[in-house]
Amino acid sequence: MKRLLQSVLLLILIVAVRPVQAQHQLGNSRISGDFGFNGMYYIPDSLIGADEVDSKVRANAFLNLLYSNGGFSAGVRYEYYQFPLIDFEKINYQGQGVRYFFADYKNDFIQVTGGNFYEQFGNGLALRAYEDRQLGIDNSLLGARVKLTPYKGIYITGVWGIERLNFESYIGRKDYVRGIDGELNFGEMFPKLTEKGFQLNVGGSFVSKFERSTDDYSVFLHPGTDSAAIANIPAKKIPQNTPVWATRLSFGYKGFRLDGEFAQKMQDPNISNDFIYRKGNALFLSATYSMKGLGVAASFIRADNMDFRSQRMMNLNSNLSINNIPAINRQYSYQLISNYSYASQPNSQIGVQLQVNYQIPKKSKIGGKYGTDLTFNFSRFHNIENAWTPEALNNGIMTGTEGYTSGFFKFGPDLLYQDIGFEFHRRLTKKWELTLAYNYLIYNLEILQGHMGTMHGHLVAADLLWKVAPKHALRLELQHLYSKDDEGSSVYGLLEYSISPHWFFSVGDNWNYGNPDKGHRLHYYNIAAAYVWRTTRIALNFGKTKEGILCIGGVCRAVPASYGMGLSITTSF
Repeated sequence: MKRLLQSVLLLILIVAVRPVQAQHQLGNSRISGDFGFNGMYYIPDSLIGADEVDSKVRANAFLNLLYSNGGFSAGVRYEYYQFPLIDFEKINYQGQGVRYFFADYKNDFIQVTGGNFYEQFGNGLALRAYEDRQLGIDNSLLGARVKLTPYKGIYITGVWGIERLNFESYIGRKDYVRGIDGELNFGEMFPKLTEKGFQLNVGGSFVSKFERSTDDYSVFLHPGTDSAAIANIPAKKIPQNTPVWATRLSFGYKGFRLDGEFAQKMQDPNISNDFIYRKGNALFLSATYSMKGLGVAASFIRADNMDFRSQRMMNLNSNLSINNIPAINRQYSYQLISNYSYASQPNSQIGVQLQVNYQIPKKSKIGGKYGTDLTFNFSRFHNIENAWTPEALNNGIMTGTEGYTSGFFKFGPDLLYQDIGFEFHRRLTKKWELTLAYNYLIYNLEILQGHMGTMHGHLVAADLLWKVAPKHALRLELQHLYSKDDEGSSVYGLLEYSISPHWFFSVGDNWNYGNPDKGHRLHYYNIAAAYVWRTTRIALNFGKTKEGILCIGGVCRAVPASYGMGLSITTSF
């Protein structure tokens, strides 16, 4: 009953917030904010692995309030995750209270922030403090930030802070992050360059993590042999300061653009790299070219021992990552391959991505009246090539040594992920649009998910949109994944009807008809409806969710199987 009352109070809070909209302007001051509620009633289902939970009614909720007056602003966020959705509970994102607050002042020369803040240097190879509510990620820094603009086109940023770790207290923490970043925008400094079609930015970052070393680390030499022995890495030999430096360049001329960033991390023995003393590095390159009807984008990524976090003993699923190695592969919304999304591997990956977009001209024989869009995509990622150092070979383990050597541009023997994709999109008439897609995937289940084997799959998808009336649309989505690996083949269908701008209805089903275990050839259906009024959206859904992984931009987390009814409410004012 207590938990039910708490959920009811949250709903009352939603209603109470709305009247503030009429009074958000107070002289030169402004009060704004947003509210979110995501609740679920869980029903156990042993077939899909949806276990009985101790509280069937669960919810995540937050309320942001922001005050601004001229160059000054202040904000606070209250979060209620006391009885969170089960996937958040499994990553220890559980608690309630004010976990984000700040005060900020800025003018044309300086910006000063105190409290919690998010920040990213360059592409994030050295520092990325951000929030992704879907993934349960919030590694904001609690401390201070200063941004300077001493001259047009010159930007300097300095930060100091302690990373947030879910709902744990900051008090008593023995780790913190500090960093400085600078960037020169020559286009802003010399406007004539921009007028001639040139763009040129250069920048650099330096970020350092401090964490006290108070305990020795035990090492098992020659494991599994008769000469097995235990040795210790003394605490004084474990670096307390770990710096990362990065440099970047962005150049463009008319339709061509080249971006690159290189970062190097000093010795950082931690649990994710088996306490080796090898330096880490990462290289990100991206080149694009566009002209009327054609766009080409190519990217390269290499990351070697670049897992960089505030606490050396914290596991990879924690929110304490200081940096981020971006995923350069194409991101899809297809339901059937969502469980095979590529998770960026900061300690060992090298890969390439190529995408070509071409538009067949309108009113041509092939392009039709409205033109036709074609997309080709290719991406491939391996682990990095490496060879153990003599000391590691002598000890029978890499721990406590330099670990390994590696050729910088050599691909390792293990294929992590490959995607070859084609997409066709065409507007058939004023009322009909069609998208067809094909993807061939290779996915290393053992390395990326901890399961045995490799998945080879062929996905065929079709998306048909019919504009029934000016504000009415019906969309049909069909997908088929053919595979003899992992859980076998599946089909998926979705029918969605929308009445713009207020109503949305959908019904969908994912049938894993090819599962090798005939008892688990199950249907994962979902029925949903949503209503939008101004800045408020209310959505209701009922159905089953398959166990798997959720990935956004190469950052992933495990999602448990679930069955039940969900309610989602978001509003802003």
